[in-house]
Amino acid sequence: MPLLSLAALTILDAGPAGQIRAAAEAGFESVGLRLNPLVATDLQIVGVEERQREVEQLLRDTGMKVLEIGVFPILPEMPMDAIAPVMAFSHKIGAQYLVCPVEDAEPQRRIDTFGRICELAESCALTGLIEFNPYSACPTLADALDIVRQSRAENAGLVIDALHLSRSGGKPSDLAGIEPHLLRLTHFCDAPLPPAGQKSFEELRSESRKARMLPGEGSLWLDELLDALPADCAISIEAPTARDAALPATERARRALLATRGFMARRGAR
Repeated sequence: MPLLSLAALTILDAGPAGQIRAAAEAGFESVGLRLNPLVATDLQIVGVEERQREVEQLLRDTGMKVLEIGVFPILPEMPMDAIAPVMAFSHKIGAQYLVCPVEDAEPQRRIDTFGRICELAESCALTGLIEFNPYSACPTLADALDIVRQSRAENAGLVIDALHLSRSGGKPSDLAGIEPHLLRLTHFCDAPLPPAGQKSFEELRSESRKARMLPGEGSLWLDELLDALPADCAISIEAPTARDAALPATERARRALLATRGFMARRGAR
């Protein structure tokens, strides 16, 4: 079975320390953390010594590995000096990937910005991953692939989010022909079939953050997606749902792992 990791968004309210605890108690071996705050409720970790020490100690105590760090949105103005400490701490705790959504619509500028992110990340042994989503300035797989290829960075790749691929009009066969080394990570979840009609950006954003389904609960082509990805592509379970929001973080993490293992077992039995 490929590496299964717990994405921060699945239990975002727990904060990085709570995410490590919950992932470990649920039986995960790896976790994703949001160390670069995106919204006002995200806890600031880097630069707050006691919080940094807590994260480091928890990782030592649990033996958890860190797969991905979020979120590094590519903006029209991107102060590298502000994100450099987050990268340095990410390297210190053994992270592999930086997740970069795109909020700059200017083609050449965002390519240049991503190139600078990857250059800085390389000094920290990190890989920068572009994540497309239909409510961003990089709405499709083709847009993301263009940024990655034109950056010419060797430590660059893609996040393939199952929900975003579906809601952007994509399908697993669209991955054919993409260099396997660019397909580093998938954000794995399920969802109903795309609804008829066009959803607003706000509806798409809300579904992504609050209304995903666990693998095997919906109607996405998850078998085909895994067939289209390299065997060593890491699987990060990103499935926040309002249905389970009142449950303890550890229980939500446990449900995510059990559902994914069940899906994988059924897939292997076919």
